[in-house]
Amino acid sequence: MTWHQDVASHRGLDIAKEFNYRGGRTMHQSPPVSLRKLVLMAALQLSTVWDLITTLLGILIILDSRNLVTISLGVIGALIVVAFNFSTRPIWQRRQRYSAFGFQLLLLRLVWLMALGVDLWTSLTCNAWFIGTQRATDSVALGDLLGSLDMGQRVLVVFITLVTGVSPMLVGYLRDQDIDTLLS
Repeated sequence: MTWHQDVASHRGLDIAKEFNYRGGRTMHQSPPVSLRKLVLMAALQLSTVWDLITTLLGILIILDSRNLVTISLGVIGALIVVAFNFSTRPIWQRRQRYSAFGFQLLLLRLVWLMALGVDLWTSLTCNAWFIGTQRATDSVALGDLLGSLDMGQRVLVVFITLVTGVSPMLVGYLRDQDIDTLLS
């Protein structure tokens, strides 16, 4: 019996859990993360950052003002929108219809729906503005911005906006999931 096995048997420990493969002590053995999960999560996190940026810039484009108060409102609004989007799973996972928290949960879900609508509207406005002419005299109404794009541009802008709009939801959902099991 080796020294490690002797110590482990006296303390009732499993040697594989107590020591890593190089013989060093570990505090916690976490399962290996697959390359698929690393790539997918990195892409979704980058997309979440883009969603935050386009939400902020979309708010500023729509408000059409660049003073400190407007910028502060844009930053706070964008953070709130992404936070609600990121929290989709816990908000919709609860099923307490007739509990004391039923009204609060309903209100929370209503605010979540509004946040999702604002997110898609502001991000779509910003993305269409980026692809469009970006002149200060142009209308910043979403319909006018989308109308100034050709069909291919419109399809790409809507697709990218939808994918980036749901990326915080997916990050919030997939961060604790085994992606390889979900995809196989």
